Amino acid sequence: MSNFRLKATHAPVKAYYETLERFGRGKFDNEGNVRRAFEALLEKCARAYEWMVVPEYQIARTGKNPLRVEAAVLDAFNLPRGYWDL
Repeated sequence: MSNFRLKATHAPVKAYYETLERFGRGKFDNEGNVRRAFEALLEKCARAYEWMVVPEYQIARTGKNPLRVEAAVLDAFNLPRGYWDL
């Protein structure tokens, strides 16, 4: 596995910020639009590891209601490598 280092100069990050800027200029910078832009960035970054992003991921808890996060990043064994919640 490579040592993935994401920088502000990388194309996916630049595209993310450009999208946010366009949304802001058009007054479309609501949670839903920003969420989709970030999810696209997360998906592009996860591909570097051949991981997948699973939206609306539920985290089971013994004896409690499950938690639901915006997304989880899962590896090839479906093990969570990270969670995203607004």
